[in-house]
Amino acid sequence: EAAQKMALFALDAMKIVNEYQTDDGTNVCIRAGLASGPCVAGVIGTALPKYTLFGDTVNFAARMEQTSLKTKIQISPSTQRMLLDAPAYEFECEERRDDSGELGVEIKGKGRQYTYWVKSAKKLTASPNTDKIKAETAKEVVNDFMEQLGDKV
Repeated sequence: EAAQKMALFALDAMKIVNEYQTDDGTNVCIRAGLASGPCVAGVIGTALPKYTLFGDTVNFAARMEQTSLKTKIQISPSTQRMLLDAPAYEFECEERRDDSGELGVEIKGKGRQYTYWVKSAKKLTASPNTDKIKAETAKEVVNDFMEQLGDKV
């Protein structure tokens, strides 16, 4: 769920920034990078404590941003898999290719990595029949429970 929320946030941020212009008409561009996996969090320091994340995933996410292109959201393969499995949204992801058409991008400390661009997300809607079936199933479960409870009350 976290990957879905972050990807949706990144898509919204890209949309807002792409529509923004400074007073003198200059366009602003940003890029984003996401990676999913284990990390460690903690507070560092005593004079000026800071909450910080550590780990390979954090470094990989930073590399995703650093090697991304303007107005693009680059994601790791683990994030792409999570987005494809997102229950409430259908994400459109595209394999990243370099100028020569080769898959992936060179990442410092990791070599060539296959990555993806997040292009868009579409909210999935439940059909009225699905909601009706869920409601009927819930009623059946409650009725069965009440019948079983009736003998013990």
